[in-house]
Parts: sequence; structure tokens; C-alpha cells
Amino acid sequence: MRSTKMQNDWVGRRAYPRIDVNLPVHFGLIDIKGRIRPKARYSAETIDISMKGLGIRIDNQILHMIPIAIKMMGDNKKYDLEIGIDLGRDEVRAVGEVKWSLLDIPHLLKMGIFIKGMEHEEEWKWTSFIEKQYQEITHKPGPTLRVIESIQMASDHLNKASNRIFQQMKTYEAKPGK
Repeated sequence: MRSTKMQNDWVGRRAYPRIDVNLPVHFGLIDIKGRIRPKARYSAETIDISMKGLGIRIDNQILHMIPIAIKMMGDNKKYDLEIGIDLGRDEVRAVGEVKWSLLDIPHLLKMGIFIKGMEHEEEWKWTSFIEKQYQEITHKPGPTLRVIESIQMASDHLNKASNRIFQQMKTYEAKPGK
């Protein structure tokens, strides 16, 4: 069910570490304009997971996906995904946005999904699951991903605050007679 490798490509490009885990996933389409909710449901499997995303692969339903795959990304996007992720004893439900897709003809479609939203309880289950996976892979009791996330958020806030102060200082210096 689970690979023991954690990907390290998150350092430069990704906000959260990816963990190679294979979990069953099912999803349906959500019309982003809110007109209709298509009834089609699809099954897939995760390639990797993180706090705010997952990579999935779809093997057996690719022919049904091709006509709508182009409507899930880019300027002509029409759908988001309603996702159910099977964690074994539990299921986590989320809303996701397809950020990239790769069609590996003839049998495989891969997609990168950003998790746009989860209910509070779902987010707690997901975060706990991710932390447990991370600790099992690294064999370290900490820091947990929640700590990493808190540090990243604090760093972002400090950068924004220092940029505002710097801009205010430049404005103050530019005023004549001060």
C-alpha cells in the first residue's frame, strides 16, 4: 500500500513535502459555474500525497476521461473535483483543482491536484495521516509537518511585513523636507 520513499523535490518548487503513498481515490466533477453537478464518478490511485495536494493516476477509465480532461485545466476550465481519499479505516473528502495532467497513451492519465478545501474535521484527519506517514518514512519524531507549515507561514508573514516597512521607508524618504 505504501512506498517507503519520500520525494525531496519539494525544497525548491513545492511548499510541502511529497510522500509516495498509494491510496484508493474516487472523484466526481463539480461544475465551477454551479449550473449542474455531473453524475460521472471515477476511480484512481494516488501516486504521492502532501498536506495540500496529491498526484493521482487513472488506469482503466481513461477513454471516458479524455473528453473532459481538457475542461479541468487552464483558461477554459469548467470543473473542479469532489474527492474521496480512502485512508483505510477512514475516508477524507475534499475539493480539488487539477493543476497539471499527463496523458500517457494508451492506458494512463496522471493528474496533479491542489486541495482547495476540506471541512475542519476532514483536514484534521488528513493532517494526522500525513504526519504519521512522514514520521514512519523519516523515522523521526519531529518536526511534524504542522510545525513545518507553521514555520513557513510565519516566514511568509515576516517577509510581507518587512516588505511593507521597506516600502513605507522609501515613501517617507521620498517626501521633500523630511
